[in-house]
Amino acid sequence: MAFLREISEDEALKPDIVHDAEFKSIPFIPNLTSDEYEIQPQLNGDCSFLLMDASENLHIATPDMFSRKLHCSENDKIKVVSIFGNTGDGKSYTLNHTFFHGQNIFQTSPEQNSCTVGVFAAMQHELGVLCLDTEGLLGTSEKSNRRMRMLLKILAISDIVIYRTRSERLHSDMFEFLGTASKAFCTHFAQALQSLAIPGTAKTLGPAIIVFHETRHTKPLESSVEESAEDKLRENFSKLNYDINAFSSLRYVGIQTENNKTTDFSKVIAAVRMEIENTSVRSSRQPGVVFKAMKALNVKFSGEIIEKSINPFPEQYFTCPVHCESCNQRCQRSMGHVIDGENHFNKHPCNYQHQYENKVYLCKTCYINGKEIIVTIRTQAQNDSSWYGLAKYAWKGPVIECPHCGEIYRARQYWYGNKSPETTAVRSEIVHVWKGGNITTKGPVHSAQMVLDGVSYISEAISCISAPPTKAITGWLADKVAPSYWKPNHEIINCHACRKNFEKTGLPKHHCRGCGEGFCHPCSQHKMSVPARGWLQPVRVCNDCKHELQRKEDSAPEISSEPLIHNNSNHNNITGPPLTDETDIRVRKYGESIYNTITSVASVALDYPKEIIKDSARPSYWVPDAESPHCHICRIIFGTVEELEIAKENGLLTTTANRQNVTNNTSKVIGDCKRHHCRRCGQAVCADCSQTRCPVPERGWQTDVRVCDSCACIESDNDDKKSKKD
Repeated sequence: MAFLREISEDEALKPDIVHDAEFKSIPFIPNLTSDEYEIQPQLNGDCSFLLMDASENLHIATPDMFSRKLHCSENDKIKVVSIFGNTGDGKSYTLNHTFFHGQNIFQTSPEQNSCTVGVFAAMQHELGVLCLDTEGLLGTSEKSNRRMRMLLKILAISDIVIYRTRSERLHSDMFEFLGTASKAFCTHFAQALQSLAIPGTAKTLGPAIIVFHETRHTKPLESSVEESAEDKLRENFSKLNYDINAFSSLRYVGIQTENNKTTDFSKVIAAVRMEIENTSVRSSRQPGVVFKAMKALNVKFSGEIIEKSINPFPEQYFTCPVHCESCNQRCQRSMGHVIDGENHFNKHPCNYQHQYENKVYLCKTCYINGKEIIVTIRTQAQNDSSWYGLAKYAWKGPVIECPHCGEIYRARQYWYGNKSPETTAVRSEIVHVWKGGNITTKGPVHSAQMVLDGVSYISEAISCISAPPTKAITGWLADKVAPSYWKPNHEIINCHACRKNFEKTGLPKHHCRGCGEGFCHPCSQHKMSVPARGWLQPVRVCNDCKHELQRKEDSAPEISSEPLIHNNSNHNNITGPPLTDETDIRVRKYGESIYNTITSVASVALDYPKEIIKDSARPSYWVPDAESPHCHICRIIFGTVEELEIAKENGLLTTTANRQNVTNNTSKVIGDCKRHHCRRCGQAVCADCSQTRCPVPERGWQTDVRVCDSCACIESDNDDKKSKKD
């Protein structure tokens, strides 16, 4: 090989940098300043120069200057070889002996201070290689983050990377650096290079990696029939959770240097020559292309980086491991402080989250007098009974009581001009919610919600008991007032169009005013007038009747001598002469008018006030209905069975957890999916996911209340732990 040279015994005796007590390395040029080094000519006319300083500033302005500095023409093709490693591992020495026959193209030094600060460059004309010598890792640099970014940018524009390490065993810092470089190339550099309109720029894969490992007493990695040295390296990268897919290849060169022997560079020279001649992934580029790519990356990824000092004291080894549920900050007290009777503590402020109710109120008067008395917003005063307190709450709003000052605030004390409690009566503080402890120090008494829960429980029980007979009576009465051409309700088992079973799906039955058959809502949601049946105003019709009526002018069937036959029925006609007597449908018309009027009045007089009371009585840690369209556990969407069916038909119901999509092994009747709230966590859940009933004293619920399955599992685990301790 043209650039391989044996090192003489005299050269081996020159002063060198000592990596440890037994290593010899790096011959040096004595009394050489940085300025003299930067312009020092070599025997072949080549010299190294500062390409990028420690502040990431390029010292070459244009591609022409870059080519002149390298002593090559603009049309020459070159490959970029850079070297990385820890400070003192002999990177400059390795480049000198690998590419320049041992000439001191790159400066070496016996001093403790690093001689390579920034990035230095030199051209090897014989091989057409641009050599880049980089600043060492683990050095005492004030800007270690900027140094790391600079090294990663140089690695991104390189074709071949030599990682030089002299250690008895491979250290984790090598895996960390190469793993970080691979991630940076895939995440940032590859996209930036692809956006450059520069022909010949490497865009797809990163450089080829050569790990040059030199040992003294231990054996380097060896390849076997079952596993190569490179496979062992990849296994170590995988164990440390580092991905190196960005690199085009990975090669390991390991040598063991005996005592009083110089480093043998023949293996690394052969590996480098093989990668230089390999053009399957990366081919040679013009110097201007290399410079433009390097400058583009340097401009894009630049700027100040905040250098955070690393605290050598391992706080996490000795401090309490409990974290705040709301802000995720860690307790700052020592381990075991709970046993000593000290509460969790963190001096940093917390974030308010309504599900934890971690805002506490202190009586302002007592606070001024030097006392911290926690007060809570209640729906009723302590001396008021449940029903009287609910009535008073509906009229005057919630109350705040202090055990020393009595009633200090009412939300609607006056007709107008009422102020918030924080401006007049209390002082608010956001407290931490420590995991494993009580969420609140004293849960509020939700008396108004308790009354509503009782009423809802009674109404649900009555509705469940009376549902079958009520449904039967309703169907019988509907048949009595139905027109004669309507199919009776007790004969309608499936939807006449889509064949859905009404009993199994829970869908309500609807009659088409044209043909009189029974349909579900999606199959009969259109409204049109049916003059042939006596319906002059828009009424419900099925899809087939709609299409049939649209064929006639003015949305009304024409009278013809040959009546048309409807697709859904073999005996009912919807066009031609009027088939139904006015008296036959008059009862149904009157019934619908009365029913619609009563329904409207009931919704305004009963449902609307009920919703107002529910919203005002609802605890603050409950997730609002607008933010919980589906069950927090099974993800089923809330709504009536008809609303869910309409959403499914319109493609809005995409969750696979919804019960409407489960058709196999479903024998029970599917009804409305109502929204309920867990009294412990405040999340919205369905009835199937909240069948457990137990007290929640930390939230103020002393009796059995609804609890979701997730909170029930936590409660059972806590009970098991307590029983084991006992």
